[in-house]
Amino acid sequence: MLSKAISSKTSGFQGAAVQARFARSVRASSSKLVVRAQEGGYIREYPVPEFIAEVTEAFPDKMIANAEEARVLFSELGYKFLDVRPEAELDATGKVKQCINIPIMNAKFRYDTEKKEKVLEKSEIPEEEWLASVAKVIPDKSTPILVCCSDGTAYSMDALGALDEAGYETLVGLKGGFYAWYRVWDANLRRRRGDGYTEAYEHGADSCGIHASGAGFAEMADKIEAWVPPKF
Repeated sequence: MLSKAISSKTSGFQGAAVQARFARSVRASSSKLVVRAQEGGYIREYPVPEFIAEVTEAFPDKMIANAEEARVLFSELGYKFLDVRPEAELDATGKVKQCINIPIMNAKFRYDTEKKEKVLEKSEIPEEEWLASVAKVIPDKSTPILVCCSDGTAYSMDALGALDEAGYETLVGLKGGFYAWYRVWDANLRRRRGDGYTEAYEHGADSCGIHASGAGFAEMADKIEAWVPPKF
């Protein structure tokens, strides 16, 4: 296993320009959430050692990580997983195990008597207040941070810009946000799907992601593929 030591390279984010650069990176990327192409004689996904080495070399300069790359950053390279979604979203959709949740926006449900249904009310959190909350949990500004919101754009750009201006040195955004992560990894950080492999549907198959985890795996994969994330 490769060392978890962090490269001394900085992220390349520069002040307010981070938002524009982050947006360009997202637009330039493929809409496919997880790319599993075999290049250079190995499959580019976690935990293939060559892929871990590739990600270690590419980040933080690459700035935007897909779910496979993000797993390397989080599990191998010591990045803190900072989820900036409101708590109401985490309650509704789940969260990444061992993530740090510091909402960049307040949100709560209330009952609307006219619509006769629950509606979500949002209110902004002052940037200075939010940064102070981050500093309490991540005081060392050299700590590498992986920033996540729902879809990779809703709150992430604001969070990345604020963190950069506050002096945090190593910042990476999660492409597709939690919803992209959720389609690949479950709550226990196990791979949900076996795309790109020969599936084993018999009971007792390897559950580490290389094979299916049992006879019901195909049905599970179909469900996660068809999952439509809620809108907030």
